[in-house]
Amino acid sequence: MNRREALQRVAMLIGGSVIGANLFLEGCTRPASKDVATLFEKEKTDFLGDLAEAILPKTSTPGAKEAGVGEFIPVMIRDCYEEADQKAFLEGLADVDNRAKKEFSKSFKELSKEEQLQFVNKYDKEAAEYQKNKKEDEPNNFFHMLKQLTLTGFFTSEVGMTQAQRYVKIPGRFDGNFPYKKGDKAFAF
Repeated sequence: MNRREALQRVAMLIGGSVIGANLFLEGCTRPASKDVATLFEKEKTDFLGDLAEAILPKTSTPGAKEAGVGEFIPVMIRDCYEEADQKAFLEGLADVDNRAKKEFSKSFKELSKEEQLQFVNKYDKEAAEYQKNKKEDEPNNFFHMLKQLTLTGFFTSEVGMTQAQRYVKIPGRFDGNFPYKKGDKAFAF
């Protein structure tokens, strides 16, 4: 499978286009700014992992943090996103703790799992509204980018492919009438 096919399948999973898709397909060759380079610090990758875990938590399958999404996000932001989107992402990330303190009087890491879920659900609604009404020249919403990267990072990781989906190392012929039982995992492609 090539990158174009992987991107199309991930886009189908998350129901839309993927931000930075053109650069992703072209090989992600954008140089990093000094601000973006800070995303690679251990503290930031851990924080991104915690945010991603709030979006895609561990259940009967591993969560986003265990899949290494916190380390995946900085690479994609640095290599594949336009400068305006990089700036919007960094500003949004810097504002997470401020918003958490304003809404819950605690930093994001101090929130309970239920509070984190409430927090990301609110962010998700705001992001959907922003994306729906945004003008072409405006940057994308921080949370919209974070959510897309979380899903992309998880479902393209080894953990996401082999434990959250049915993985067949060498798939056989196509069988459009393959029996499906309710609750079966989707196949990883």
